[in-house]
Amino acid sequence: MKIIQANKFYFMRGGAERYVFDLSAWLRSQGHEIFPFAMRHPDNLETPYAEFFPSFIQTERVRVGMAGLKTFGRMFYSFEARRRMSLLIDAVRPDIAHIHSVYTQLSPSVLDVLHARRVSMVMTVHDHHLISSHYNVWAEGCLPVGRRGRIDHARAGIVRGTLSRFHKHSFAASFAQIAAFAFHYNRGSYRNRVNLFLTPSDYMRRKLVGAGFPEDRVRTVPYGMDPETSIARFDHDGYVLYYGRLSEEKGVETVIQVAKQLPDIPFKIVGTGPDEARLHALAHGTKNVEFVGFRSGELLQEVVRGALCVLVPSRVHENFPLVALESMGAGKPVVGSNVGGMPEVVEDRVTGLLVPPNDLHAWVEAVMRLAYDEDFRLGLARAARLSAETTFHIKRHHAAIMKAYADAIAMRG
Repeated sequence: MKIIQANKFYFMRGGAERYVFDLSAWLRSQGHEIFPFAMRHPDNLETPYAEFFPSFIQTERVRVGMAGLKTFGRMFYSFEARRRMSLLIDAVRPDIAHIHSVYTQLSPSVLDVLHARRVSMVMTVHDHHLISSHYNVWAEGCLPVGRRGRIDHARAGIVRGTLSRFHKHSFAASFAQIAAFAFHYNRGSYRNRVNLFLTPSDYMRRKLVGAGFPEDRVRTVPYGMDPETSIARFDHDGYVLYYGRLSEEKGVETVIQVAKQLPDIPFKIVGTGPDEARLHALAHGTKNVEFVGFRSGELLQEVVRGALCVLVPSRVHENFPLVALESMGAGKPVVGSNVGGMPEVVEDRVTGLLVPPNDLHAWVEAVMRLAYDEDFRLGLARAARLSAETTFHIKRHHAAIMKAYADAIAMRG
């Protein structure tokens, strides 16, 4: 089968990119031909198909002048990306296109040409952007206090959202983000083009259906993991672990607050991010909190395997918290926020513990239970690993992807 994998970046930037690369590698191992389509970028991996990639636009900082206008225009529609995709279709004659995160850098213009050329499409919905102008949908009671109080950007209109400066702390960027979202949502840029939407969680499937996406074209396909690549360790070195991005929506300050109430238990925080300085200041003088910094690969896995449990205190509705699944694969019980897709990954009191994201007392109680009741903790740890080996085995995910491809092609006829 000839498959286009379309994603805005072609380098390891985040979870979506990791998923695209892992899936593409497996598909190639099964004899399928993979053709990437992404924006040109200085960090991109080498590929002979880079000649088809549309030009680079800078989105990390707010720009003015022609560069800013180019970015603003592409958020709505990119004739260049459409033309480049058409050239790729001519060159490779694909059987199907798998769409990932194409917002802003590519725009849904690529869906128009795929649809017009009768190329079947499936789309993995990695985040909330099909139903919200804001990538993060905050859990109840967790909205941050901004310059204009607590504002739910997922529901704010153009004027209120723009004035809140929710995106890059900029009026212009916030207006562009909300206006582009409204344009594509009302136009049906995704809803009327993609054959099948694949959501990693039932939570996200319900969100899409509630927002008007056809129920028979939205299918839950949970992420998976290969247990053979993860070594489980059921004992531990006595510390509680958080690892991931240090940003407001991840709720890392909850880890520090719990640590302050449990001074006899060591806590490790692994990662970097925009909230790092504030979190260091918050933890100042807390002797049982260690900031480890960035870790990846085997160095990260070694830290995970030494933990007595892993905390995932998200303050937003995460689609499918991969860090929870990866921790379970390492034989670690997870204490997670009971919002979004988390309850579909962590089974409360079976593979971990679920608590309200803003209930500090509940977080303290959960950590104490795991730290001081070893039989209970060990039972959760073994069940967590078993769940990763069975319910979330990568073979089940791959089988569901192949069925989705076949069904999408059949829909096109």
